[in-house]
Amino acid sequence: MKIYIKHMVSNRCKLAVKQKLINLGLHFSIVDLGEVDVMENITTKMRALLSIELNSIGFELIDDKKTILIEQIKRTIIESIDHKEGLIKINFSNYLSEKLNYDYKYLANLFSEVQGTTIEQTLIIHKIEKVKELITYGELSISDISRYLNYSSVPHLSAQFKKVVGISPSQFLKLKNIRRKPLEELGKSAKSPSLKSLSKITSENKLKLFLVEDNPVFLRMLELQFLELGNFEVETFTTGELCIKNLVHNPDIIILDYHLNSIVENAMTGIETMDKINSLNASFPIIMLSSQDKIEVAVDCLHHKAVDYVVKNETAFLRLQKTITTILSYQKMEKKLSWFENRM
Repeated sequence: MKIYIKHMVSNRCKLAVKQKLINLGLHFSIVDLGEVDVMENITTKMRALLSIELNSIGFELIDDKKTILIEQIKRTIIESIDHKEGLIKINFSNYLSEKLNYDYKYLANLFSEVQGTTIEQTLIIHKIEKVKELITYGELSISDISRYLNYSSVPHLSAQFKKVVGISPSQFLKLKNIRRKPLEELGKSAKSPSLKSLSKITSENKLKLFLVEDNPVFLRMLELQFLELGNFEVETFTTGELCIKNLVHNPDIIILDYHLNSIVENAMTGIETMDKINSLNASFPIIMLSSQDKIEVAVDCLHHKAVDYVVKNETAFLRLQKTITTILSYQKMEKKLSWFENRM
């Protein structure tokens, strides 16, 4: 009996689902991305139990035929990119149509209607994620990756990568190398300012701070306040795009405005900028700064992995200092934990 599951997008997802099936005493012949072939007939009660178990790990059983088809489209996109010999080198629209036995125009319209984006855009995003993965592995050159994923040229890959990620492949590689720490360095008494309290930071060993704010008056005021402390090296940006472009400067902490698009109309918002930075897996602590004193906005920012949410008011600067101190304390604890783990 086939059952369909939403949000299964990786081998790790498959392992998690297999474990849940085993826990419920269910036998399976196939566990694929978004699709499971269970040997038993699933009763209503068992389906309810399975649904609860899957929900506990972020997955969802689906029954609606259109939703199932959407998941099959997503699965086919992922499979085509993760193909062992590289991206399947035929017209993707023809491949998808043949694979799912539907007219491509129908699939494209359904996907856009339900997902709010196109199949082509989704394919591009997944291809770029694969590019990032291959760059990180360091086994293939950009030229090799371009051929492997069936790009027409290296400039084509680079242009598409920069449009999606915000920086070039070479900048991404440089960024990954900056943030990666050798195992043998873990647990050593580091000289990095990120492991010191604010009061102990010296003029020779300052924290590098990125301030991203589209209000020039507030930006300058905030910059001067941090510079007066004498503990910070500050870089300022008026858009998220500029911040991302300069991540290779390796900031210790980023303070990011929530809106960011009041001056440059089509600029990324603070949330979009934070998502883009997090997609780089760069581990930069981000504090969100906003004039909106609304709990739902704060929760949304924390959901998008902000370290903290600070409201722009008379106590904002003090709150930012306290948050930075907390970040440094957590980093110090993580360093100690890594030290112990590497000796177990």
